[in-house]
Amino acid sequence: MKAILIAATLLISVCGSAQATTGAKLAQEKQCMQCHAIDRDTIGPSFQKIKAIYQTMKNPQAKLIDVMRNGSDAHLGALTGRARMPDSSERPALSDREARQLARWILSLKT
Repeated sequence: MKAILIAATLLISVCGSAQATTGAKLAQEKQCMQCHAIDRDTIGPSFQKIKAIYQTMKNPQAKLIDVMRNGSDAHLGALTGRARMPDSSERPALSDREARQLARWILSLKT
């Protein structure tokens, strides 16, 4: 029984770190890191700040995906200063799978 618990803990840990690596890599590939950083505000808010804001909302993943697809005009406007997230015509396209993956990654970040 103890061996099963250790194996399960290890598997969860490995999957969590794989998700973090994949999420960060995807954010880089999709040019998110040009305006966002994980732990500090740049042109746009940090991903940790985004997580904190969206966690207070009902259905945060769907709302975050909406903003990733439609930009700041989706529902919140600019989160920091006057910088606005452009709509999808100005950024690389996100598939449904990629948008869900990025949203899950952002919402799983440690703050």
